Amino acid sequence: MSKEKKATANAKIEDFIIKNRKIFICGVAVLVVAAVVVCTVFAISDSNKKKDLAAIDSIEYSYAAKSGEIEEDEAASRQAKAEEALAPYLSKKNVAGVRANMLYADIAFAKKDFTKALDCYLKAANASKKAYTYAECMYNAGVCAEELSKNDDAVAYYKVAADTEDFYLASHALFNAARVCEVSENYSNAAELYQKTVDSYSGYEWANLSESRLIDLKAKGKID
Repeated sequence: MSKEKKATANAKIEDFIIKNRKIFICGVAVLVVAAVVVCTVFAISDSNKKKDLAAIDSIEYSYAAKSGEIEEDEAASRQAKAEEALAPYLSKKNVAGVRANMLYADIAFAKKDFTKALDCYLKAANASKKAYTYAECMYNAGVCAEELSKNDDAVAYYKVAADTEDFYLASHALFNAARVCEVSENYSNAAELYQKTVDSYSGYEWANLSESRLIDLKAKGKID
């Protein structure tokens, strides 16, 4: 391309930019504003999360402080106040939602409202499946399901908890799943889960108990 043609092309580009400079300037401005908005949103989100967690900490403290020294009426009053205060946080899909639902579930469990406790433990688990509290919530959901005689659900929840990496109650969760199967007279599945507990957690208390249950089931002719 000749110098003259290059100059002409450059002139056309410059002319286009000058004529449409508002478009380009606005475009850059939009990008800058968007970046500022994103940063602001993250900052606000982080700030709100901290406020929510602080609020939940305060609710938990008011509910639990010196709980062993209060009368039954005072305990019931604290439970009601805590439940009311936690309500705005139960639908949140973040760590605040996890904390709020777990505390609400604990209160419901103490009141023997196992249906509500189960619902809140599952909400807490699903609010953050990567949180370290996930397996604990699923384990507690299993306990609640047992209390409600929902044995199939209890087994499923216990197995999820047991299969979660690094869960400190994994051997107990697996044993519980086997035990509930046995109670439901599903002996083949019970035997399979007892054996898995023995194989996976040799030397643990729950593995030893599982081995005892296998011996007993064989002696009674429930399994081969």
